[in-house]
Amino acid sequence: MADSKLRKLRVPALAMLAVAIGVLVIWLVGRGAKPVASKSGGSGGSGAAIRAPEGPRIATDSGVRISGFVIDGAGAPVVGAEVSVELERGVPDKSLSITPAADAGVVVVDAGVAPTVHVSAATAADGKFLVGGLEPGRYRLRVTGTGLLPAEVRYVPVPSDEVRIVVARQVRIEGTVVDGTTPVANAYVGLRGEAIGGSIETRTDGKGAFHFADLPEGRYQLYAWQGALAARAVRVNRLGAGPFAPIELRLESGAIVVGKVLDRETSTGLVAAVELRPIGDDQAPRYARSGDDGVFRIEGVPHGEWIADAFAPGYTSPGGIELEAGRGIPELSLVRGGAIEGRILDGNGQPVAAATVRALGVGQNAPELSAAVDQDRLRRFSGRMSAPAQVASAFGADPGFIPRGELGVTTGPIPPIPPPGAQHATRQASIDATAFVGEPEPLVIDPARASIWTTTADGRYRIGGLPKGKAVVLALATGFAEGRSKTVVVEVGQTIPNNDIVLTPGTFITGKVTDQHGAPVVGAQVNAKPELGAPLTAFSDIDGMYKLGPLAGTFDLAAAAYGHGDARRTIDLPAAKGSTPDERREDLTLVVADAILAGTVDDATGATVAGATVELIGNDMRRSISGDDGTFSIDMLAAGAHRVRITHPDYPPVELEASASTGAKTRARLRIPLGGAIEGVLLDGASGAPIAGMAIAGDGPGNITAEATTDKAGLWKLGPLTPGRWKLVVKQPGYLSLVHPLDVPASRAPGTTSVRDVRLDLARGALGGGTVRDARGQRAANAKVSVQRADGTGPVVDGTTDTQGEFRIHDCPTGELTITATKADATGVTRTQIRPGDEILSLAIDLR
Repeated sequence: MADSKLRKLRVPALAMLAVAIGVLVIWLVGRGAKPVASKSGGSGGSGAAIRAPEGPRIATDSGVRISGFVIDGAGAPVVGAEVSVELERGVPDKSLSITPAADAGVVVVDAGVAPTVHVSAATAADGKFLVGGLEPGRYRLRVTGTGLLPAEVRYVPVPSDEVRIVVARQVRIEGTVVDGTTPVANAYVGLRGEAIGGSIETRTDGKGAFHFADLPEGRYQLYAWQGALAARAVRVNRLGAGPFAPIELRLESGAIVVGKVLDRETSTGLVAAVELRPIGDDQAPRYARSGDDGVFRIEGVPHGEWIADAFAPGYTSPGGIELEAGRGIPELSLVRGGAIEGRILDGNGQPVAAATVRALGVGQNAPELSAAVDQDRLRRFSGRMSAPAQVASAFGADPGFIPRGELGVTTGPIPPIPPPGAQHATRQASIDATAFVGEPEPLVIDPARASIWTTTADGRYRIGGLPKGKAVVLALATGFAEGRSKTVVVEVGQTIPNNDIVLTPGTFITGKVTDQHGAPVVGAQVNAKPELGAPLTAFSDIDGMYKLGPLAGTFDLAAAAYGHGDARRTIDLPAAKGSTPDERREDLTLVVADAILAGTVDDATGATVAGATVELIGNDMRRSISGDDGTFSIDMLAAGAHRVRITHPDYPPVELEASASTGAKTRARLRIPLGGAIEGVLLDGASGAPIAGMAIAGDGPGNITAEATTDKAGLWKLGPLTPGRWKLVVKQPGYLSLVHPLDVPASRAPGTTSVRDVRLDLARGALGGGTVRDARGQRAANAKVSVQRADGTGPVVDGTTDTQGEFRIHDCPTGELTITATKADATGVTRTQIRPGDEILSLAIDLR
């Protein structure tokens, strides 16, 4: 009996012991667990907090999180995208580190350790994503997904408002090239757009078909050519998921432009990059390279007026020359620029290797000449866009800004994707445009005259291609403050020797960033901008400390942080003596921005508006989405008046003023007007067939613009629009330009159409040309030629005669026409009958 009782007591005791052991094991494991992202094991420094990769771990919601929405170029949510988040490596931001260190401001790049990558679940139907378990810091966000071009957003602060990432879908542009009704094989097709960083080409197959696949969303110019035949450029919009109709390009008579690039002094040919740009924006520019003899050739140029210009390193251009395509042989004379030579030395007179130099003109709108500027010129004259802005470095601009394009700018109506009441900031994801167009091939240049932008062991530099004027040379090298030369006067063709620059160790600026209560401000961005030279940027660490430099001379010091006001001051540093840098302390105070902008959005009927985007203008694109009751709130602002932009898919955009106050004591009532909308169809005036993929542009009151694209049935809708007088404009090669004015009233209800059944019939145009002669029978150059229907109705199309007195006018009206030529006080008139699609080039007009 006693043994039985003992056994009964032993069972619960053993159970309790097992539970205790289990708790102890869990506690020990918990002590050894590591956070998802932690600081690197190295000693102090201001590099990003990173760690070696580990095996799979159970997801945790500990730490801070980043959330937001992914949308496409048309403003629609992107479903199924994957957002990965990675702590930036090597960023000079001590706020990313858990443990403070004494050497704040020094950039440390640890390329040998990979940071942890956090991946979100696929975005939902509203484009929403969320990643948790993060440490405070700056992160790189990568967005991938089916049908998307891989893109990234750099240096996003965490924590912050919800982000709204605009990415580019993969789109296609395809179609055919025809001559009349016959498909043209092996024709060249050009595509130009900012989304791809310039121009790319392809050729048609045996059936005249062409395809551009895997393009980013955007607006493009599409054109074609073969020998002396040219299809004029059409504008193609590819925004959103599509589908999109194929494009037909019609070849017509064009020209081959052959010219020459010369040294103006010696009249010898130059190897150069040549640009042929249209006068007006209806055509895409053309590009070529001249050979050793300076000769260049550009095929398939549409008739009309163009400007030809050229770039060669070490030379300056007096400006392009105007020409009529196919008339004469243009000669582009370039002028050999001035040059400055010298050495970069340290305080002991020893040469400094690996120093970079650039020249700045003196005065307003003074030009800069550097390796980067020269490369940008080569890009421009080779059909590429300018290089994207560099993302964050110790000497770069604000790393919070995105390299390509403006933050928060989206095209098309913006739907209320975020949930009501959310605050967010839009960021344009960047893609590498060089993947489409690549970098241009360098031009051959005589090494004896080539610029030396980076010094070698002898410390020598040379800057060529300077225009006439005053200039100063700036030099930058590791371990030295940026130095500058004396101001020199440069003449074209002149070389100024022995313009040496002595670099000094300069002064480091250190200090503490606090709020008005003395609390340290972590992650504040501190910028130093010299009068001349590159700005420097640093970030405050966990104690609010920062360090940047070396600097010399006079500069502006500014600090800013999320949720705080700015601080600015001008500092004049004396010259540093000796071989080691000086140090100067500058503490900065940022006042906490504790005001709140709160209120309600309603419309002209007094009804509250849910899902409206209230955006602070010029405040890092901070936004809030109004809730079901129309209320919104944006915190951490400076007290006082703020300008806001309000957008909603059912209302025209409007800008208003509202006040932020501490504790939201003052509430704003933002009233937005009702808008209108236009619906219609675009048809071929001759056949009545719908015209697909055509852009319909609208010009409204106050220079407001809007744009729509026709679908496969030729249908289109423009809205929401500001009520008032609008003008619809359609321009398409082969058709007469159409302008359709109309009044747009406000709709009775938000988002509804107020003008319906607008029919736009595009009439086929014709090509008219001929010769204008004066009273003596001589060909009259630069005479103005106007074409209009004989009854005085319809549009007037103008042109100008070339140096041979000849003219060609595309897309002329059709029917009985009056063609009038004028020059000075003389006038000549002729009449003719032209049918749609005709080409009449034998018109003769005599001036009297």
